[in-house]
Amino acid sequence: MKKSKYEILSKLKKIKKNKLVSNLGTLNKEKTKIKKINDELKEMLDESKFVIGETLNSGSLRQVSSFRKNLQEKIDISKNRATHLSKEIDGYLGEINKVNKQQEKINEKIRKEFFISEKTKELKESTNFKVKSYQ
Repeated sequence: MKKSKYEILSKLKKIKKNKLVSNLGTLNKEKTKIKKINDELKEMLDESKFVIGETLNSGSLRQVSSFRKNLQEKIDISKNRATHLSKEIDGYLGEINKVNKQQEKINEKIRKEFFISEKTKELKESTNFKVKSYQ
């Protein structure tokens, strides 16, 4: 049986949705990794705090300060990446919703097309029956 354009469109939308869902899963995994990294960096930053009353020489003070500065930069980078991933995930969710709405419209068109074809079949059969019965 020949496939209608709506059935082909439905398949294409299904493929697009599956691709979007797959990409969304990848982004969610990456976001959880970034969150874990961010938590570990914060923990390291807390552990490297200066202890009150401890005497430090200038070399160790400089080393601890540069280490803390480096950790803070990495924390900022991971926060920015997490924010970017959240925006990207929201975009993918919007696309998935759009594809779902398009699929609903396509399925409605397929149902209408099927209903119309069934009605035309019934009309043809009833017309053929009437013609045959007169002979």
